[in-house]
Amino acid sequence: MSALSNQPTNKNMLSPNGFRFVLNRTPNINYFTYSVPIPTLTLGDYDITTPFATLPYPGDKLRYEPLSIRFRVDEDLKNYLEIHNWLVSLASPESFDQSAYTSRSSSAFKNGDIFSDGSLIVMTSNQNPNIRIDFKDLFPVSLTELTFDASISDIQYLEATVTFRYSIYNIVEI
Repeated sequence: MSALSNQPTNKNMLSPNGFRFVLNRTPNINYFTYSVPIPTLTLGDYDITTPFATLPYPGDKLRYEPLSIRFRVDEDLKNYLEIHNWLVSLASPESFDQSAYTSRSSSAFKNGDIFSDGSLIVMTSNQNPNIRIDFKDLFPVSLTELTFDASISDIQYLEATVTFRYSIYNIVEI
């Protein structure tokens, strides 16, 4: 076997700005999203004690860290309100009428009022879709503040971060 057979076929580097994020439930967020990290994936482990040493051993459960996306807020606050109203519907802080579900019945979980699927599409160096990371059963757990400040002399558009929990993500070649 020659040393050349071990060379990669694609020598292009991955660009951090070649992506598109699509969240099925919130179409206004999609256009304004500018930062999406692939969350940390951790495999638990445990120790096995022997008479000579304590040895690490891989566990059997994966932990998917939360997904946090950053987006610029449009002047009508449509994208911010998509997430805000979703959070309110999950918590129903004032009445059951605000709730996405009156009781946590299985039909509420199936109809999309609670969860949404989303995808991060990673582009090639030629801006063609290459990899898709599918997030299953996303739901928001936090939305950052918006700070209005009359003392700023240069225009700085408002930005927000929304953090989601989800059940799993899968990485698929397109």
